[in-house]
Amino acid sequence: MAWANRGLEELIPLVNKLQDAFSQVGHRMDLDLPQIAVVGGQSAGKSSVLENFVGRDFLPRGSGIVTRRPLVLQLIHNPKA
Repeated sequence: MAWANRGLEELIPLVNKLQDAFSQVGHRMDLDLPQIAVVGGQSAGKSSVLENFVGRDFLPRGSGIVTRRPLVLQLIHNPKA
């Protein structure tokens, strides 16, 4: 999956630098970032789709219904993590 995220791995630090530069000169950089909606039946693989898209495991796991309600996630890249 690393090859699929290669473009994002290069783009995220660039966007972070641009945001920092705009902040230093007193301007706010508003980005219209993409939004994704995933809809499907129970155990249809919605969480797995999101995790594969991001390239990390970050959603709860368990038997039965685990993510019972809508989730709004904002992922922030932290190079130290």
